Amino acid sequence: MRLLLSKDSKRELKTFLMEKYKCDSLEKLSFNLKVPLRTFQEWVYNKERYLPEAIIPKNFISKLKVLDKKEENWGRVKGGKKTYKIIIQKYGLEEIRRRQSHGGKKSKTFSEEPMIVNIKEPLFLEFYGILLGDGWIGKYYYKNKVINLIGISGHLKLDKDFFLYCRKNIKKLFNRKAYFKIRPNNNSIEINFANKMLLKYLNNELMFPLGKKVDLEINKKILDLGFNSLRHVIRGIFDTDGCFYLDKTPAGHPYPCISIEMKSPKLIKQINDVLKKEGFRVIYKENNKEGKSRITLKGNRQLTKWMNEISSSNPKHLNKIKARVVQRIRMRPS
Repeated sequence: MRLLLSKDSKRELKTFLMEKYKCDSLEKLSFNLKVPLRTFQEWVYNKERYLPEAIIPKNFISKLKVLDKKEENWGRVKGGKKTYKIIIQKYGLEEIRRRQSHGGKKSKTFSEEPMIVNIKEPLFLEFYGILLGDGWIGKYYYKNKVINLIGISGHLKLDKDFFLYCRKNIKKLFNRKAYFKIRPNNNSIEINFANKMLLKYLNNELMFPLGKKVDLEINKKILDLGFNSLRHVIRGIFDTDGCFYLDKTPAGHPYPCISIEMKSPKLIKQINDVLKKEGFRVIYKENNKEGKSRITLKGNRQLTKWMNEISSSNPKHLNKIKARVVQRIRMRPS
């Protein structure tokens, strides 16, 4: 839906959005909203320009004066009617019928079909876990088009090899070519791809949130599949939001630890419950000073159990764990 706001309401909306995204200029705000600056300026300053309802926070719409509403495709409909009249005048009704028939045949080829996903497929379950960890889905406006984007974020240097692995699996799962976006200023890397029907499936069927991830948890459809499937999801979460490290005991011996820490208490509690049910010895801590919840597994036995039953696909973790195994073998008495 597109909305025509009063001049004052447009000004109020601009002020609200700038405060919300902590921007001191329209250029920064348009960047945060992923909207071209010129388009955003048109929305704000052109009194006849309609705005997409999607950019207005739902709790703020009631405070604005809406002068008119139109369907999202009203511009295309208007242009289509104009073209229809021109063709009628120039070629006659028979040509219209011929073109409609030709267009109907083409549309059958490109019709949108619901996304068919096998949620028992290990690669998809791992991908889902990766999204729960450091992934996101969102709808963005660019040149008056809606782009349905799915992305994963990570460390520029440490996660590069892992992202190559993810890109290969995205191609295999969804037949999409994912693209890298490097952000050297904050030492991060993104991999993203567009897929409208997959985004719909993730949002509508698995309740994965659009935009900011709030109240994140493993969807019941996947949770009910049992540990043999959930282990792939947990691996994806560990590979993005988990870590492996050595914690020195009072005796001075390196003590291997596997940990996952997130600002998603429901999700961490789910992982804790699943692992405990499978015999893992889990230390669970909820809501620390930073508002994060954490699970930790300590000791060589827990590390061995983890690698046998869950493992990792991220070279960053695998290399550390391999180094620990080599170190342990060297420390054994001959």
